[in-house]
Amino acid sequence: MLDITCETRGGMLVAHLSGRIDAAASRAFEEQALAWLETGNRDLVMDLSSISYISSAGLRVFLLIAKKLKEAEGSVKLCALTPAVNDVFEISGFSRLFSIYPSLEHVT
Repeated sequence: MLDITCETRGGMLVAHLSGRIDAAASRAFEEQALAWLETGNRDLVMDLSSISYISSAGLRVFLLIAKKLKEAEGSVKLCALTPAVNDVFEISGFSRLFSIYPSLEHVT
């Protein structure tokens, strides 16, 4: 299960994600992310400090978000990746595609 709470900090939408981003949760995550973009949010920060697992379906959603924001001249930043999630980003090569910060305080 994936829980998402949002706040605005310094003009950026900060999404705090917790739980698992697996195949079952990735569809809802994608719908939520697209809704953020449709409302005009162009600078997103994803706090992954409470994510215990991410599947390839979850990685696909991050890639979709990055592509849509690049087209809109926006950005997505990731922060506070847990060791397990960081390993997935490193192994998949996604760590080279995203700006990743050690904590939310380093981003905002």
